[in-house]
This record gives sequence, structure tokens and C-alpha cells, in this order.
Amino acid sequence: MTNGPVRAIVATSAGAETGSGDSLGRSLAVLGGVLANGIDVHRCLAARALGRIGHAAAVGPLVEALLDEDEDVRTDAAEALAAIDAEGAEKQLLENLLGDPCSEVKLAAMSALARRGNADVVPWLRRLLKGRDEAVAWDEDEFHTSGWDDWLDIQRKAIEALADLGVDAAVPDIVDSVAGEDVQDVSEIAFPALARLGDAGIAALDDFLAAEDVRHRRRAAAALAGIDADAAAGPLDRAFQDPAPEVRLAAAQVLAQRNATDSRLAGLFDDGDSDLRAAAVRFAGRHHPKRLPDLLEDPSVEVAAAVLEVLAVPPAITDAPSLAEPLRAILAGSSARLAALAGPVLAVVAGSAARDDLIVQLTSADRPLEVRLGALRGLFRIADAAAVTALTAAVGDEARFIRIEAMTALASLAKVDGDWPNAAADALLAALQGGLIPPPVEEVIREDTAADGPCEGDETRADETMPDKVFPTSTLASILEDDTALADRAGLPAPGVELTQGDMERLALARRIKGKKNVPLVPRVVVFDDVRRFAARVLGDLDRSQVIDALAVALGDDDSEVRLAAAESLARIGARGVRLADAVGQALVAVAADENRNLRLMVVRALGASDADITADTLQRGLADADSFVRSEAVRSLARRGLTGASTVALLDDDDPETRLTAARSLAQAADDDAIGRLVDFAFSHEGYHGREAGKLMRRIDAAEASSRLLAVLDDPDRARVWSVAIETLEELHRAQQPAVG
Repeated sequence: MTNGPVRAIVATSAGAETGSGDSLGRSLAVLGGVLANGIDVHRCLAARALGRIGHAAAVGPLVEALLDEDEDVRTDAAEALAAIDAEGAEKQLLENLLGDPCSEVKLAAMSALARRGNADVVPWLRRLLKGRDEAVAWDEDEFHTSGWDDWLDIQRKAIEALADLGVDAAVPDIVDSVAGEDVQDVSEIAFPALARLGDAGIAALDDFLAAEDVRHRRRAAAALAGIDADAAAGPLDRAFQDPAPEVRLAAAQVLAQRNATDSRLAGLFDDGDSDLRAAAVRFAGRHHPKRLPDLLEDPSVEVAAAVLEVLAVPPAITDAPSLAEPLRAILAGSSARLAALAGPVLAVVAGSAARDDLIVQLTSADRPLEVRLGALRGLFRIADAAAVTALTAAVGDEARFIRIEAMTALASLAKVDGDWPNAAADALLAALQGGLIPPPVEEVIREDTAADGPCEGDETRADETMPDKVFPTSTLASILEDDTALADRAGLPAPGVELTQGDMERLALARRIKGKKNVPLVPRVVVFDDVRRFAARVLGDLDRSQVIDALAVALGDDDSEVRLAAAESLARIGARGVRLADAVGQALVAVAADENRNLRLMVVRALGASDADITADTLQRGLADADSFVRSEAVRSLARRGLTGASTVALLDDDDPETRLTAARSLAQAADDDAIGRLVDFAFSHEGYHGREAGKLMRRIDAAEASSRLLAVLDDPDRARVWSVAIETLEELHRAQQPAVG
């Protein structure tokens, strides 16, 4: 193969078939020339590019490449032809299947021939299914060197190809491949293939239902459950009677996806296996609401939980009023899991009549946390004035999960409420401003304490009352134990152990070592601060001017986490297209230089939604921020305001790849006169790292101009080092232009 200029071979390439006047045609012609005459690396890239572009004009060059001296090129060409699915390649593909020793080429040829529906390949597929046919070329050296029999891959591909071609005569061959001794297990592929081969395949699957191997029965049952055919009804009935629960479950899972109303699924409500009953409820319970009250009384907690999960999923099942009392009993019962699930369901079934029951559970500090959370979610579903009042009261709860869930619920209710202002929003605004719960008078947080209960590995604290006698808890303590009885039991002399000077020095050092810190399972925070911080965060869901103004004020708060949450919320509001007033922009600018990188990032993001002149200067400064995330965000915010300029262009050479790509996307969005030239240069910069992305961007601007510039590179032998980048960029540039072929 040569490595000369592409122009020397364009005339003999596929370009004549597409017309030399369009950029796609010229690109196909040049890629075809590279495939014929380039170095091996470029030939492989050209073959892949032609396959992904997918034009019929690429078939000829790819067929020729099936005879390439390099097996990687032949493989890429065969895979490209399989992707194109075009006429004219079948004969050579079949020859490669039989005569090419490379297994990857064979696999790709089989896929391409099956996709084309080629009947000539069928006899060979059946022969390959059985073993390494002597009439087929194989890479014996690879077999002896690697120890891997590439026929095993061929066998699996042959099964799939025969199913794709609908060759029902091959059913016995596929069955033999599964049932044979000392062979690989192909049942995972073979059984779905049999299911696609009509009555003969169904009959074979029915036979496997009688096998001793539970795995075969399970896979056969799953394959049968996916078939909507009369011949499969009887075998599927037998699968649902299989003695192994996993076989019945496999059939139920697939059948539920195809037809959840099938009566065979409801039959499993009475199955002897509780896990299978629960699964059946999840699969089909919604379609049998009259069965749910009885199933709720099932002795298995798993089944009752499944019923509650089904009832909790919208749309609500409202024709089961008899469930209200059983649900109340479960809500107040001893099973925390069921009580937690029952809260939201009772709210759906009983409506506002369930409010008092739910408030009792929510406010009972002795109830498990998950039960209280379930009650809170139930109140959220009721959503009347009294429920909102209860949720507001829960904002000050000692349990952090309750506080967070309550404020999240209030934010959702405030958003959907058609009235403004509304009680839920007022509660959140009051929480942000510190007026919902009283601030702490004085609270000292110690490192070795946790507010919400003991930690794993918690040790006795120094301020707790100590018993008169503490037994030794370490080897050192045992050595120093001054207990005569203990010494007697250990066989030590009455005076005990005499410590040397070295022992005393080591003991002194040991006493200087600080004890391990206890890490709390739940963060130890002051409730007042926690409420304000989370309120600032959830208020970002509300696009109201009153909320935006309150968040702008919070940007100047003494609490750094409140400031960060407020900036994040303003950024989310701005991302939804809400324009921020000049006063809000000025408040953002005031904290834009904060030392906290996360705060700067959120501020820059929010500034993109402000039209204030002062904010543009701040964004320009953000392009030079030390943090790459902030620089990228400044590029995006300027682009949102249509302010992409020279400073953004300079970032095409930034040290950070994501910043470079963000700048390129902004330039593509602006699409000025120099955009294509800059993006072509960008494609080749940094060793072609962004070549493909540049191709995608240029596709939206001017594919013809970009093609001309890239083809000029491929026409220049002095730039052969970057031809690989040009080929990949051309591929992405034309990938969307795929007319029907074949």
C-alpha cells in the first residue's frame, strides 16, 4: 500500500456514483481512495468511516477491502458492510466467511449475510454450528497460541444468524448444540432463537421443559413466555406448573412484560411460594383490584408489602374502600416496613379522613423513622390546609430526615398550588428568613457526640457516670490491672507486673495519643441552621419574584451554606428561562469573587440569566478563573447572553479539555463567519482529541465548507500525520447524511 496524495486515486473511487459536485460525494470518494491506498491505520479508519456514513457508494470500496492484506482492515470492512446492509457484497462476504482464517472477519460476514437474507449462507451456517468444518479456513496458529477456540464464537453467531434468517429446518441442529456433551452452554442464545423459529422451535422448547436441568427449564420458560403464538399456549401452561419456583418466576416476568392481564399471572396469587406470590402481585396486581384486600392479609410480609407498593403507584385504585380499616391497622401495627408503606396508600384510599391517623404517626417520636416518613408522605398526598399545617410543624422536627422530607413536600405543594402566595410557600420563606422555628439560645457541638443517636463503635464519654469497677478493655489495661484476684487467676505474683523504664515511657506516649473520633451516622447540625439551608435549596423550584428576591437577600447571609444554597437555587431558576432582575444580578456580582469555588460556580451559572450590564464584566472575569468548572460555566453564561467573543476563542487552547469543548460549542452556537475555520483548527489541536466533537459541531453550521477544508488536509502528503483526525472528523461530519441503501 502507498501513502501518496489522495487526489491521485479520487478518480477511481466511489465518488462517481454520488456526483462530484456535493461535499458528501467528494468525501466518500476520498475515503474510498484512502481505503485503497492508505497505510494500514488509515485504511481501518476509512473502512469504519464509510460504514458509519452508510452510503451505498461505499459498498464497492468496502468489498474490495475484503481482500486487503491486513486482517484488521478486512474485519473493519466486513463490519461496515454489515452496518450498511447494501446489495452487491454477498458473494465476496461468503467467500470471506469460508476462506478467510480471521474469526472476526467471519463473524462480521455472517452478520452481513444474515441481514441481507442471503440463502446461500444457510448450509454453511448449519455446518458451522456443528464444529470446525474442514471445508472452512481456520487460523490454526491462533488456536494453538492463545488456547481459545474461535469456533465457539462462530457457533453462537451461527445460531443467531439462522434465527434471523428464519431457518426452521435448523431447529434440530440448534437443539443438538444445546444438548451435546462437552460443549459450551449456548442455551441463553439458543432458546430465544428457537422461539423465533415457529412451531418447530416451540416444540423444541416444550421438550426442554421436561429436562432435569433447572437452568434449561427456566430459560425455555422465559423464551416461551415471550411468544404470542397459539402453539406456545400449552407449553407455557406447563411452565407455570413447573415444580421449581425459579422456572415459574422466569415465565411470569417475561409474560408480565408482554401481557400483564394474562390470567396465568393471577393464578400465581395462590402459589405456594411467598416470594412468587409477591412477584405476581407486583406484575399483575393492578389488574385484579378485587383480590388485593385478601392479599393484604397474606401471612407473608413480602406479599403484603407488594400489595401496598401496587396501591401506592398512580393512578390510584379507588374502588377498594374496604381497604381503609386494614390499612389503619397496618399503619399502627408493629411492622415498620408495612406501616411505612401504608401511610401514602391510606391517604389515597381514605383521603382527608386519614389525616388524623397520619398526624398521630408523624408526631409520635417513639415510632420508627420510616413509619413517620411514610405518614408524612401520606399527608403530602392529602395536601389540604390541615395537612400543610402538619407538614409545616414537621419542619422543626429533631429528626433530620423528617425536616428534609417536610420541606421537599412543601416546595412541591407550593409549586402546584394555583394561588399565590400560598401557605406552603409562606412556610418556606419564613424558614429561609429564620422565622419558622426559634434560633438556639446556646448550643455547643462536640466532636465526640452525635445528635441523632449513638454511632457505630461509640465509646463511653468522659462526662458520663462511671461505675466503681471497669474491666480492662485492652491488652495494656490488662497489664496495668491492679486487681489481686485477677493476678491470682492469671498465675501472676502478688505484686503484679513490674514495669521497666522503657515500659513507662511507652505508656506515657500512649496516653498522649488522642482517642479515635466518632463519626456520626447522621450529620450533627443545628436545627435552626439546617432548616434555613435546606429552605434556600428547595425554594429554587419556585419561579416567583418574591422567592427570587428572598434568595437574593440570602446571598449576603452570614452562613456560607445558606449563601451557596441560595446561589444554586437562583441558578436553577435562571436555567428554566426566568430572567433575573438587575438588583438580583448585582447581588450575585457582590459574591462572585468568593473564595468558595462552589459558590463562584453557582453565581456564574445564575448570572447567565441576568441582563444587567455589570454582570457581563463579571462573567468575562470568570473566563480567567483558576477553576476550570467556573471557566466553563462562564463560557456557557456568556453564550446564553449572546456574548461569545475573543475571550471565548482563547479558551479553545485551555488546559482543561471540557473547557475547550465548551468554548467550541459556544462558537458553533454563535456561528459567525470564522466559526468553521476555528473549529477545523480546533479539530486538529491537542493531538486531535476533539476531532469527532468538532465534526458534530460543524455539521450543524456548514458541512460543505468543513468538508472542503478537511479534504484539503487529506490531499496534502505533508500532513499525513494528522490524516487520522481528518478521517474521523469527516465521518462525524457526514454521519447524519444516510440515504436509504440496498
